[in-house]
Amino acid sequence: MAYPRIIGANGPKMLALAGEIADGALPAGLPPEFTAQARQVLGPDKLLVVGVSVVVDADRDRARSTARERVSASLSRPSYAATIARLGYPDQDIAEVSDPLVDAIVGHGDPAAIATTVREHPAAGADHVTLMLPAAGEFTVGVDQLEQLAPALVAAG
Repeated sequence: MAYPRIIGANGPKMLALAGEIADGALPAGLPPEFTAQARQVLGPDKLLVVGVSVVVDADRDRARSTARERVSASLSRPSYAATIARLGYPDQDIAEVSDPLVDAIVGHGDPAAIATTVREHPAAGADHVTLMLPAAGEFTVGVDQLEQLAPALVAAG
């Protein structure tokens, strides 16, 4: 059985390369605006699998705080910060790791809130979405989080 070959692509050059030599791309940790751009670059016939970071926590403020830490760590990489800037996010949003930026990049909160964030990517052109859970150190923690999310994601269709 032949499996599709996809390239991890979080920037314009890697997306273009994925469109030329692979069956598709897997951008991760980026907002739906990037998903829409990736679909345009790849065209309708290439596979677009998007990785969405999630923080499962019914306490919305604590979930956003954890999500902000993850986005902040990613923004410390110049290439990632440049990608976010190319999407039109103001320098101040990037420097402050603003709420709108965090909300666009990481699904966080309760399962319904996360499902809303995840749903934005297929609407922007993704064929599939994979959930990236925080490295919790224990496999069972990740499985428990997926079990919490599953009903909301299935209902989201």
